[in-house]
Amino acid sequence: MYPKRSLWASLFNVSMGLMALCAVIYSLLYRTSSAVVLAMGVDSTTYLADAKNIYGAIQEQVSTLAAFMNLLEKGPMNEPISNIGIRGYTFLARLAPNWNMGYRLEGTTGVGTAGNTGLAQATVSLKYAYVPITITGQAENLTKGNEKAFMQAKALEAKFDMKDIVSHVNVVMVGAERGGQLAQVAASPAPGAGTFTADATGNLPGALFLRVGQPIDTNAVGGGTLTVSNSAITAINYNTAAVTHTTGTANSGEAVTLAGEASLTTGNFPYTAEGLVSLVADTGSRQGLNPATAAQASWASFLQDVGGVDLSSQLIHEQITFTKNRSGEDPDIGIFPSAQINRLVGIATQTLRFDVNAAGGSVGKKANDLGFATFTYAGRTIAEDKDCRPDRTYWGKSSMMRKFEAIPLSLADDEAGSWTRIIGASGIADATAGLLRWYHQLGVMQRSAWSVYKNFTVPPAFLTQPPTL
Repeated sequence: MYPKRSLWASLFNVSMGLMALCAVIYSLLYRTSSAVVLAMGVDSTTYLADAKNIYGAIQEQVSTLAAFMNLLEKGPMNEPISNIGIRGYTFLARLAPNWNMGYRLEGTTGVGTAGNTGLAQATVSLKYAYVPITITGQAENLTKGNEKAFMQAKALEAKFDMKDIVSHVNVVMVGAERGGQLAQVAASPAPGAGTFTADATGNLPGALFLRVGQPIDTNAVGGGTLTVSNSAITAINYNTAAVTHTTGTANSGEAVTLAGEASLTTGNFPYTAEGLVSLVADTGSRQGLNPATAAQASWASFLQDVGGVDLSSQLIHEQITFTKNRSGEDPDIGIFPSAQINRLVGIATQTLRFDVNAAGGSVGKKANDLGFATFTYAGRTIAEDKDCRPDRTYWGKSSMMRKFEAIPLSLADDEAGSWTRIIGASGIADATAGLLRWYHQLGVMQRSAWSVYKNFTVPPAFLTQPPTL
């Protein structure tokens, strides 16, 4: 006869049975939920919540790329003196010395009227740039249990979109004519259906900023009705600057822009941010101030056409000296194209020694940190920018040009209803599309603190080799 089982043993067996039953139920639930997840795919509800986890990192990456905008400080004194809603900033620009001063007889007799003499209000209007971005279902599903894996997959999918918009903005700011004009249609040979030649006369860039596959618009310089609309470039001969595109006939002298960036009216020109070509000039109204107005005559940069000569140490020193003497600001940064950096190599081996990657002050250190190739000339930093026009050099006081950035490159989550889209039928998708947007502008505090020398000779290879893919 066997002894009776204890009460504890009975309870143990019951508990083991319950655990087994729970395991069966959990297995069934898991299989069902897994099937539901696989059937649902990606939708905007999960996308918006999950995408926010990565966009902070994207904003940080933008500020570390070797782009001209990243060399500059933010706004005057890091914050605008005042803002106009979200559309722009206002601040005081220096146009002339305060002449209400000098020696007088002791006392207050003869003291001039007080006031902000020599200062005027400047207004920087922000511009809107965007790039649609796609998240695949595979990356989205990683968020269900592994945020780190999602971030890694998301970074792979987003980094080229981010780099493409930053690269284009850099071309607009450093190389293009005002309004994002990448090229200009030449008069000879005459443009025809689906073909034109990019003008390289008058210091224009030819076809250097055009690429095969790029969709383009053409219209009058300064805005107007499109003659070519969203036509993809199919072939480019960089030796002759001949461009072939899919449809439409451009007119001689028209501007060529990335599709969508051409202003359809002169009143809305330009859609794009300002750049060195438009800001570092001795003509043109910028930020509400015009050097053609008598009281604003000093609102002009120093511009010199050197007449097709080689870059020399003497001309570098001359440009720095004239910029300093005219503005009272000591230039600390030179922006040189790769073509003129190539000339520097010849100067360095013949007469002078230029230190590579030697930081010339705080802006020099920033250029090195961002990954610019830098030289130092008389203690001042020269940064090489591949998108700079090959025939010219810029010198300026970095603190006298600022970037205004109300909204960094980020997900337009406040417009998710109109911009977040499901790619697929019946809400079932392999991918989700969102919108990266960027609200920014370049502005100058003192226009005379920057200068440009143009029409230097360019080594032939740099006239036919585009700087980016």
